[in-house]
Amino acid sequence: MAPTSVFEMQRLTVKELWDNNIRKPSEIIKMTGFPKSTVYDIINRLKKTGSVEHLPVPGRPLVLTPKKRRYLGRLLKNDNATTSALMTTKLNNLYPDLNVSTRTVQRTLKNKLNYIVCRPWSVPLLKESHVEARLQWALNHIQDDWTHTIF
Repeated sequence: MAPTSVFEMQRLTVKELWDNNIRKPSEIIKMTGFPKSTVYDIINRLKKTGSVEHLPVPGRPLVLTPKKRRYLGRLLKNDNATTSALMTTKLNNLYPDLNVSTRTVQRTLKNKLNYIVCRPWSVPLLKESHVEARLQWALNHIQDDWTHTIF
């Protein structure tokens, strides 16, 4: 098994030295050049559990896998005006074995995908006088050169 990170490489190196009867932390530090606290932490874990593997995380497993979370992010990115209820329906329809709640989708968007929940501002409707003023302005400027205007 190849190490996937620097920390995993450090753990495997210290474990290999430990298995080869190099038990003094000071010797391991001199040989590897790893930080003192790292070597002591790894040795304490070896003494306590006999392994350098991560302990299982307590609690219930997450309902949404990373793939499903990425799908939620794409749904929101493609249509940022969609509601969490609609996203929940799409997710449950795509994965029939999944029964996720709207609250779970909201929590995932906020905590895992770092989206901020907000509502669009309520904008008052135009009054009749505003509509007439806009129309009059448009009629006055209908002959203008609009080729260099960015809308």
